[in-house]
Amino acid sequence: MEGPWTAGLVVLTCYVAVSLAGELTFELADNDRQCFYEDVDAGVKCTLEYQVVTGGHYDVDCLISDPNEKVLYKEIKKQYDTYTWTSEKKGVYKFCFSNEFSTFTHKTVYFDFMVGEEPPLIPEMGDHDTALTQMETSCVTAHENLKLVIDYQTHFRLREAQGRAFAESLNERVNYWSIAQTVILILVGIGQVVVLRSFFTENKKHQGI
Repeated sequence: MEGPWTAGLVVLTCYVAVSLAGELTFELADNDRQCFYEDVDAGVKCTLEYQVVTGGHYDVDCLISDPNEKVLYKEIKKQYDTYTWTSEKKGVYKFCFSNEFSTFTHKTVYFDFMVGEEPPLIPEMGDHDTALTQMETSCVTAHENLKLVIDYQTHFRLREAQGRAFAESLNERVNYWSIAQTVILILVGIGQVVVLRSFFTENKKHQGI
């Protein structure tokens, strides 16, 4: 049956497919495993970079396999890493993130999956070796520097998010500790008052006798 739900599903599928070709941040629940798939041609250079942003000890299991389910990369409890390989076969490559070893904490994972080389900024550069003008050289240099700035900004944002999450968690623990200390002080104060009153009550009883 076709309708609005079908159209929404198609749009969502396209959005996910486009996201997998670039950067994505997602939440990985405890005892959970999430896999992503990408159709890659043979002889294409691929790079997967990932980092755990928040949760637990900031570690996750990662596995990459080819269309024949051959394991290309496998790491256990890794905080961050980068892996580059060249596809030998055409087909669907799978990379999975697992938090199955964690019982209580969920993780926030960031990954950047890059397929193939970036096309040259100037079309003539890809066809044959040609001398670039000073303007073209400046454009290429600026383009490379801007890509480097984007990479730095991404890593700084990840570190900022990781630091903010740690600070919020620490602040929450300090608040709980302060509340517990306050409750203990109140109970100790009440206990001291009760004990002192019991002393005076016993003295009055002895005097009355």
